[in-house]
Amino acid sequence: MFDLKECLRCSDGAFQKRFGKIPDFKLIETKFLGLKASDRGLTYRKIKELKKRKYWDFSNFWMVPSWLTCLRELKTTRGIFKVLPEKEKQAAIILYDIFKNIEVVSIILRFVDPENYGISPPVRCALGLKAKDNYVDEYLDYLSVLRTYADEYGFRTVAEADIALWTLVEKCLKAESPECENFRAYQEKMIAIEEQYIKKSQIFKKMEEEIWEVAGDEVESVRAELDKTKAEICELLKERESFPLNLIRLEKSVRKRPEKIIHDRREPDVDSAQRYFIQKLAENAFVNQIIWSENISAKHPTRISAIQDDGELTILYVTKDNYGAKLKVRPLRCPDRTHARFFAYIIAKSMNIPVMENKDI
Repeated sequence: MFDLKECLRCSDGAFQKRFGKIPDFKLIETKFLGLKASDRGLTYRKIKELKKRKYWDFSNFWMVPSWLTCLRELKTTRGIFKVLPEKEKQAAIILYDIFKNIEVVSIILRFVDPENYGISPPVRCALGLKAKDNYVDEYLDYLSVLRTYADEYGFRTVAEADIALWTLVEKCLKAESPECENFRAYQEKMIAIEEQYIKKSQIFKKMEEEIWEVAGDEVESVRAELDKTKAEICELLKERESFPLNLIRLEKSVRKRPEKIIHDRREPDVDSAQRYFIQKLAENAFVNQIIWSENISAKHPTRISAIQDDGELTILYVTKDNYGAKLKVRPLRCPDRTHARFFAYIIAKSMNIPVMENKDI
């Protein structure tokens, strides 16, 4: 089972590889001791400490206001750390008004109170969180996710969860083929949940459609089964949403829709519905190529019947008369079997078709 704490143990190596040094976060934290739960505010001396290269490369990435601006405006920070995290939005707004950069705001909060704060936005962007009306709300949204992970995986602080997620993105998400077994376990678990969710949803939909055909005495039994399936779907949805889904991804195709479709013209079209199906399939951003050449006889429904390790899918498009076509659908690039299954369920969801491997006819 995936353990985010394993990523924390790999963080020093990730920092060294990316920046050529390991940041001394613990020492920086000592420079901000005493601000939390006190009436004291920030001083320019503390800001200067934050910028020192012996701790980390702050000045390579961020800027702070001039000494004169800080002297004038840092007075407004008195008492804002006393009411963290209860009045964190108010504190974040005051800091943003001074520093004009939400990343710097998050850094200050992280070192004042590492128990409750992390740094934005490097990991926030990778998690694919939706945009908010302003940067402060976006940061607070990210914090809610961080705190969930800190609680779920048993981190001592939110700052630790932030470092672990950054390491996960840096070492695994950005790698073309990550070697980390922990990360692969995460991906496989996520895909397994997605598979179950789609299958249960398709079963539920079919049961809903068929309930009207059931005799009176059997209706209650079918309704009970529907309620049970619905509850299972809700649990899977809850579990699925607990994962940062963007941590498994595929490249999008740069081809235009007509360029994706290859038809060798040796076989006639089945019907206009088939052409519409293929055109819709080509609209999917992750589809790079559709090979359309073989007409077949097969039993309903239209489905994904095979998934290759390189990501190639076999889709059987089937009409109500059990006449159809075999399509080969390919992504731009697919590093392994897990990503191939991920591609399959992207297509299954967008086209509303089931995955029924080993059912070619």
